[in-house]
Amino acid sequence: MLAGSSQLLHRRPDTIRGMAAPAHILVVEDEPRLGELLRLYLQRDGLRVTLVGDGPSAIEAVRRAPVDLVVLDLMLPGLDGEAVLAAIREQSDIPVLIASAKRSDAERIAGLRMGADDYLAKPFNPHELTARVAAILRRTGPRDTTVDMLSLDGGRLVLDPQSRRYTLASPKPGGAPTRGSLTPGEAALLAALARRPGSVLGREHLLEVVTRRPYEVYDRVVDVHVANLRRKLGDDPSRPWLIETIPQAGYRLVASRDRP
Repeated sequence: MLAGSSQLLHRRPDTIRGMAAPAHILVVEDEPRLGELLRLYLQRDGLRVTLVGDGPSAIEAVRRAPVDLVVLDLMLPGLDGEAVLAAIREQSDIPVLIASAKRSDAERIAGLRMGADDYLAKPFNPHELTARVAAILRRTGPRDTTVDMLSLDGGRLVLDPQSRRYTLASPKPGGAPTRGSLTPGEAALLAALARRPGSVLGREHLLEVVTRRPYEVYDRVVDVHVANLRRKLGDDPSRPWLIETIPQAGYRLVASRDRP
């Protein structure tokens, strides 16, 4: 696990000396041939790639240099991918794409609940991986700095769409607010609901918002992101104050008076 302050993990700046810098991708893959293949495909897309083959090296690579996205295998020597992901999430919101031979629904859900932004089961086409990497980078790249803060439920929850950091008022009078950060997928989903308060948004629409793909066989991605939002923001699905489940339809922001 990571030790020390949150400054040990870095996100690279959007620009270097005023010019756009190529995104830096960390590929964590213990199969050398597959790792080199992924490096080749990502570099052909103009990305800078660091390749490591075990868990401790992955953590050290993230601590040593700014990283824009981690492509993470789960079955690694030295320290498994779940432990690497947990270490990253303790300190940073760097996007993580799991690429693993673990294929079951339970394993995918576990990875997403731990904070992964996407999950790709092996074997996969390298073109699909590069497409998913590009989609995540589009969500997490330079943002419009003029975007207003999202204020929900009369200011109970305030989200900065640029940094994805939120402030949640305490339910107790005079209590200290809770502060934290959302993953790119969680922030995109919440912003989509906030733009249409009171309206029901279907899972297919929200899936495209979260993944930038119109269709994903594994459609539980949306449900897991909603569950993560509820956990972070203290939203009880049986008595929701923020996100309401509409059976066989999708989700909606609970209070129609809420406005971004």
